[in-house]
Amino acid sequence: MGQRIWRLGSSPQPLVFRFAGVSTLCAAVAALYRRCPPAKAWLCLYRGRYYLAVHAGLRARPRAARAATPYGELLGPARVLYAYCEEHGQPISHNAVAELGAALDR
Repeated sequence: MGQRIWRLGSSPQPLVFRFAGVSTLCAAVAALYRRCPPAKAWLCLYRGRYYLAVHAGLRARPRAARAATPYGELLGPARVLYAYCEEHGQPISHNAVAELGAALDR
């Protein structure tokens, strides 16, 4: 049997959210901008739905989940799911919180 190596320094999987429309996506991104401004968030469109992968540290994850969950569905920590949606859909941004959130929070 091989020995398992645990890496504490590796980043946690992103929290993936799904949004039905632009208005709920924009509301969630604005809330994330206010509550978790340093969080990076990748955004893509796949089969008419918006997918947002929020890369937040372990301490910021509950805050990010509370900010975005009222507006969309939390699919959980799902790096592979998001990668599939981005690959087969249309990538929009790799820094949606900073780019879109700043514009919406004015």
